[in-house]
Amino acid sequence: QLCNVALQGRLSRAILSDIFWTPPAQPTVAELGWFRFTIARLGGYDGTPVVISRTGYTGELGYEVFCHPGDATTVFDAIWEKGHPQGLQPLGLAALDILRIESGLAFAGHEFDDQTDPFEAGIGFTVPLKNDVQFIGRPALERRKAAPQKRLVGLELEGSEVPAHGDCLRLGRVQVGVITSATRSPILGRTIALARVFADHAAPGTALEVGQLDGHQKRLKAVVVPFPHFDPTKARAKGDYD
Repeated sequence: QLCNVALQGRLSRAILSDIFWTPPAQPTVAELGWFRFTIARLGGYDGTPVVISRTGYTGELGYEVFCHPGDATTVFDAIWEKGHPQGLQPLGLAALDILRIESGLAFAGHEFDDQTDPFEAGIGFTVPLKNDVQFIGRPALERRKAAPQKRLVGLELEGSEVPAHGDCLRLGRVQVGVITSATRSPILGRTIALARVFADHAAPGTALEVGQLDGHQKRLKAVVVPFPHFDPTKARAKGDYD
């Protein structure tokens, strides 16, 4: 029922500001904060209606434009016409996955699912424990936050081989974790991963091995590192590219 055209990168704010009009009572594209949205129209007050949100999955300054499916081609073409002379390029899902792993962004079905403790999945910020809201499971989540059994960590791996989601992490013959996402990072020039490991082995600098096949016959050497692997202060998502 809706189409989504995402525009991500250092020029995204300027490009969208040039082609979308926002009503006086609504924030402009330039005024949008993280995870906020505004209604807008393409070109002027009687143009194609859209909703623009300051969201994305790249770790960069970025926006998503939501529109009726019948208007998607018009919206895409307008953004492309404005951005292509400035170096705008199309981005596919495989490239998007590289960016979100570099930026340490969790992905449903990989870093978290309905069977994963949110604190162990690295998305504890989604749980409203800073206020007095009461809900089923709150006491259990408070205990898990205070003493998590596992943690989401970053990994750097030797070589260029990329492990798969679900590959085991071992310390000797003992399994201590699992790979949740991995990629070969072009911008960093190395193989990186996100993994869920037991808290006792989550400290940066811990040497581990990714066990493939039966977990013993083939090993990839890895070391625990802080994440996000790229732009750890999220400066680029804030629009600071200096």
